[in-house]
Amino acid sequence: VGRRHGRAEPGAPRLRRLGVVAVVVGDEDGDTAGVAGAQRLLDHRQVPGVVRTGVDDRHLAATGLTKSFGDNLVFLDVEFAVERGERMLLIGLNGAGKTTLLRILAGVETPDLGEVSLGHLATLGYYAQEHEQIASDRTVLDHMRAVADLPETMLRSLLGHFLLADKAEQDAGTLSGGEKTKLALAMLVAERPNVLLLDEPTNNLDPQAKEALLDALTVYEGTIVMVSHDTDFVAELMPDRAVLMPDGEMRFFDTDLLDLVALA
Repeated sequence: VGRRHGRAEPGAPRLRRLGVVAVVVGDEDGDTAGVAGAQRLLDHRQVPGVVRTGVDDRHLAATGLTKSFGDNLVFLDVEFAVERGERMLLIGLNGAGKTTLLRILAGVETPDLGEVSLGHLATLGYYAQEHEQIASDRTVLDHMRAVADLPETMLRSLLGHFLLADKAEQDAGTLSGGEKTKLALAMLVAERPNVLLLDEPTNNLDPQAKEALLDALTVYEGTIVMVSHDTDFVAELMPDRAVLMPDGEMRFFDTDLLDLVALA
């Protein structure tokens, strides 16, 4: 049984929301104000879900999406809509176009035909498995500054929650794969989107960080569109619906689909 719509018990410590992997009570200079601000960002009641889309329940819609690379047709005429607060999983074998579709939804890739439309006040946050948003010759802290106009103490505290406090001034290009994953997730938290597009978010995460991410997504009130081959993670998160690629068939998610998730 998954954790769908699970909520933390009233009064429980807010320590593992939106990817928090460590408890931080103050930064290295003893500044707890920045930590308190960061904790408010990490609280599910004050991050992405607070920005609503008004009267339109659709956060994201794809209409007639078609994509090919040269003579290779990846998918044809894919259509679906994602409702506000829904969790949707993109499923398919390797080469079925899951990542390509997610990149189109994020605006990183352009479809040959069709369009993507966003609901009123919908804001996208995209996590790419190849860490495309992380560049060399820029520090970890610079990456955080680029996505959020927040006090530096708060940005540093967010990094501390992701076990990256001692990496703040390091060239982000020199981080390990797992550290880049944590930085990318920290950047998502700082951006505060209400629609998350996640491409294999558990890759390179240690068990502690993966559990923290699962806890965070469980209480997250925004919309999630995700690609993952991690059957345990998907089973715990329990999506509402799935889009089967490359045909674009939409169906309600059930555990029978986990076998196909494992083959992705």
